[in-house]
Amino acid sequence: MKRFILVFLIAIGIISPSFSQEIGDNYYKKGTANSLAGNYKEAIKDYDKAIKYNPEESLYFFARALAKNELENYEGAIKDYTTFISLKPDNYEGYFYRGYIKDLIGDFENAIKDYDKAIKLNPDFTQAYHNRATAKDKIGDYSGAVEDYSNAILAKPDYFTYLHRGNAEFQLKEYASAIRDYDKAMEVNPTDFEVFFLRGNAKNGIKDYAGAMKDFEKAIDFRPDDAKIYNEKAKAGIGLNNFKSAFHDLNIAIELKWDYPAPYYNRAYARSELEDYSLALLDCNKAIDLNPEFYEVYNLRGLMKGKLNDFKGEIFDFNKAIELKPDFAEAYYNRGISKTRTNDKEGACLDLNKSQTLGNFKAEEIIKQYCK
Repeated sequence: MKRFILVFLIAIGIISPSFSQEIGDNYYKKGTANSLAGNYKEAIKDYDKAIKYNPEESLYFFARALAKNELENYEGAIKDYTTFISLKPDNYEGYFYRGYIKDLIGDFENAIKDYDKAIKLNPDFTQAYHNRATAKDKIGDYSGAVEDYSNAILAKPDYFTYLHRGNAEFQLKEYASAIRDYDKAMEVNPTDFEVFFLRGNAKNGIKDYAGAMKDFEKAIDFRPDDAKIYNEKAKAGIGLNNFKSAFHDLNIAIELKWDYPAPYYNRAYARSELEDYSLALLDCNKAIDLNPEFYEVYNLRGLMKGKLNDFKGEIFDFNKAIELKPDFAEAYYNRGISKTRTNDKEGACLDLNKSQTLGNFKAEEIIKQYCK
């Protein structure tokens, strides 16, 4: 009602629009002072009043959105940024900040659309490329993320951008490129354990196990109580056939975090390499108890059961691995081999062909010999 009266008084000339603007600006300034002091609830009340006096001033909505964001009122912030955009459709900041809020609430697809618009309006806005890259990371668009991180690096090379581009490259299995980016990140910040850990993982990826061991040792110097570092270092030890070192690291990882399934899986794998199938089976059981969705463990446990002549059990585990990951080429291959032992030629050939279709080309020779 008050707003209607105000608009009416302006319309008939009793209150001038300039006077209304002045009152709105005063409330806006008061709101800004409250925001700077961290009094966001009071600031929003001030911005509410400013907007009542001048509902066409885009800046008021933008400021209120910022305050709402601080109070984690994300729905309200998005609404205010949307109003700001309607009043200032060519202002890239409205799209950027609305995208940022959508990012925070997990609406990555729509966040990317807002970042797209911000970049279209301002192609030199480095932060928008970085934010869009991280959003693409979260939806698994690693190629798009690498492209955006590269654009951000051209404008402003920094530690985090190199680190994140390296992570996206790692997801694409472009390990050599990831290592180069981790090297760049390390030039900027040589005291962050994470970059040593990540570079070690990438070196494992290119089978530079000796180099990986050195990086993991350095990471352990910074974080001696981090189970995941010992677990990954053990994988490098297995790659070097240094099982004594691998078991040492895996046992430490388990002592540090008994409910961490990965070291049980890796210890099972190491034991399988040493043909200690019974103990490997026990470690597989423990890993599955801790994480029933750990599809790689079912595949490994199936192999162990086969080695122990439990052929019914191995089929069960390969089935479970495929159920959890329908594109698991290795599990189809192993199930196919298992079916050859039970003379299920049709089933074996179906699985072997499926494995080959999914990229496991070691099935090709068996298909030629067996599936005629």
